[in-house]
Amino acid sequence: MAQVHHVLSVRDFSAAIKRWSLSGVLDWREWDGEFVVRHDDSGATCLLSPLAGETLKALSAGSAQVDEIARRIFGSVGPSNPATAALVASFADADSDVQILLHTLRELQGLGLVRASLT
Repeated sequence: MAQVHHVLSVRDFSAAIKRWSLSGVLDWREWDGEFVVRHDDSGATCLLSPLAGETLKALSAGSAQVDEIARRIFGSVGPSNPATAALVASFADADSDVQILLHTLRELQGLGLVRASLT
């Protein structure tokens, strides 16, 4: 009997994940556009890029779908620090924003700082 394998594209994957949220208690500090984050549950400390830090800040307002997180970061109000503002200025296409954000969310998930839920 033949086996059938289904492969999801990144767009399919982003649609399947309903919400992203912070994973546990995080304490962070920001200096010159870099973020240092301590995950209280594991005791791990991470140095994050401006985009990763802005992503955590966006999620501190509550769990959200990828497009809402992108609006929180790349929206008309703008990011809170100049380093991220320069990064955001380089992205003119909303699809690019979401793809880069998905990559950042997956990296943060690998560090145990965020989690995805299907409900």
